[in-house]
Amino acid sequence: MNLKQILLTFLENNLFLKNGTCPICGKVLFVTDRFLCRQCEDELPIINNPTCEKCGRPIFRQDRQLCTPCAKHNLPFAGGYAHLRYEAIGKNLVHAIKFKDRPHLGIWVGTQMGQVIAKKSWVKEIDLIIPVPLHPNRLEERGYNQSEKIAQGIMEAITQAGVNKKALTLGSQYLIRSRDTPHQIGQGREERLRNLTGAFTVKQIEAIQNKTVLLVDDVLTTGATLAETGATLLEAGVAQVCIATVCAVAE
Repeated sequence: MNLKQILLTFLENNLFLKNGTCPICGKVLFVTDRFLCRQCEDELPIINNPTCEKCGRPIFRQDRQLCTPCAKHNLPFAGGYAHLRYEAIGKNLVHAIKFKDRPHLGIWVGTQMGQVIAKKSWVKEIDLIIPVPLHPNRLEERGYNQSEKIAQGIMEAITQAGVNKKALTLGSQYLIRSRDTPHQIGQGREERLRNLTGAFTVKQIEAIQNKTVLLVDDVLTTGATLAETGATLLEAGVAQVCIATVCAVAE
């Protein structure tokens, strides 16, 4: 750790709030209700090109409605939204939420996402927002579930927008990770699916019957995690599953 990093760490731990420095570039934030510096926020790789109707992944072609993974594997999503491309600042942002003890950054990102999701046609159908769960071992290690923080921000923004007239709730208790799986980084889709098969369990099944769920995760890569969790919910009686992710890998 060089002198600059030591100084920034000291300032953050002793003089500022947890969001006292920009998690992307390390610049000190003197306005403590901001979560990124102005430059990094302006450079966020927000997805603004054509996207897959099922998952929200960027597809770069206006003549197609589905990305290759959704079309090829018939992924079980009724609609989807992804906020950022999984590159550069997008990757760094997710890393900060997950590994740098920045739960409030997750909520902030969720509110940005929720403001866009509130304009989607399918948002009026949502009954429950369910984050992809962590196994208790991982939750104890990290101290919070980053997907739950993101989901919290999404729910707050949708509620504030007033577009969903239902009693929208955060249903973290309904889906659990019953088997601890290894990190998925660097694994292909088939290997991810093998690792995830049977890893999730639904609790209080009667409470989710015929509900439309917005399933929230941090990153959409191969779609294996969201496909397995979505299928688990549908098998338990959920009517539809839509998804929302902070970042998505282009096909």
